[in-house]
Amino acid sequence: MVVNFQFKSTSGLIGSAGPIGAALFLSLNLQPISYIASEAVTAITMHITKTIIYQKYLGIGLNAILIGLFMGFAMIIGTWVGKKIIDRMPKEKFVKFVGILMAIIGLQMLIFG
Repeated sequence: MVVNFQFKSTSGLIGSAGPIGAALFLSLNLQPISYIASEAVTAITMHITKTIIYQKYLGIGLNAILIGLFMGFAMIIGTWVGKKIIDRMPKEKFVKFVGILMAIIGLQMLIFG
């Protein structure tokens, strides 16, 4: 039996990767590295929770978990490279950069849903 779930996820809007969370962390006036670390802890907590729930109720297989682990490893490397770049970026430029990204993502969400 195949179950087909069709629904719009609100994770991109209010989840750890959404603009609401980003705005909240920006409002805390954190240093760029602290901002990224806070976002990362929130994201990993959310993804571990989702993995446990999806495994239990949707029965995702070992293949999907292995792909997720590979993607997690790639994200760790990306985070390390990003940290090297952010370490050299002034805080004002970082806040402006995140604001521009939030505007672009918000526009994309309005256009494509």
